[in-house]
Amino acid sequence: MSKGTLLFAGLLLFITAGAASATTITFTGSESDFTSQGVSPLQDDGIDTEFLCGGGGFQGESNHPLDIGRVYLANDATHLYLGMQYDRVCLCEMNLGWAFDVAPGGSTSDPLGRQIDWINAPSPPDVIVYDVIPTTCDNSNREVLFQADGAGGWATVTDGPNALGIVDPDGGSFVELRIPIELVQLNLTSCDPIRVEFWTTREGTTKPAFDMVANDAEQRSTPSGTQFDVPPAQPSLPSTYLVYMPECPTPAQAGSWGRVKTMYR
Repeated sequence: MSKGTLLFAGLLLFITAGAASATTITFTGSESDFTSQGVSPLQDDGIDTEFLCGGGGFQGESNHPLDIGRVYLANDATHLYLGMQYDRVCLCEMNLGWAFDVAPGGSTSDPLGRQIDWINAPSPPDVIVYDVIPTTCDNSNREVLFQADGAGGWATVTDGPNALGIVDPDGGSFVELRIPIELVQLNLTSCDPIRVEFWTTREGTTKPAFDMVANDAEQRSTPSGTQFDVPPAQPSLPSTYLVYMPECPTPAQAGSWGRVKTMYR
């Protein structure tokens, strides 16, 4: 049976099992969209990139335009909801990236040619989403979702201006992504975990990840400085994920729902 067939079967099982639960998030561009529903941060990445711009932003007295703060995941029977603190502030051509490992297989390369290589990951991503933050210097608002093609590469599932409906206003401080389960065939059966990573980068094939949430050692910006290109920086080599346990019933926990926060190595 092919990986795609297995994933589709897993999708049907999840929709059937998960119909009794609904942590549905309505997007307004605010962190309270998650917290008001009782969703706690999956992780708080804090301030760990270079200060580059003037005051303001979600971090308070100073801006860190490469930086990710608190990150959130939630789901209902039909969608996976992702939110994260991020304030682009002053840099053009900023990209946000999200990787999802949901099944055996996957691809180690970056689908847009960024200098991010998943060769050290215990299981490479099956789905990668990129968001080009809309700005006055780049208003393409490109949003693209890739799925591993089973041959070490990537197939484009959707691509275009605002193609995924990401909430990412220029100068905003919270970004939100809603992924229909059937769009990416996420394997959300029997509360199987979803492994995920978040990062920032910029346009171009010389660009590493500047901030990462699960892989701090592989981000190329720190409070003391930033390596914007490869070379001189080395490619980012993520080797771990955050792990999200979807809300879904299990035979041993009838009527019980849960979420875990941990690292996958």
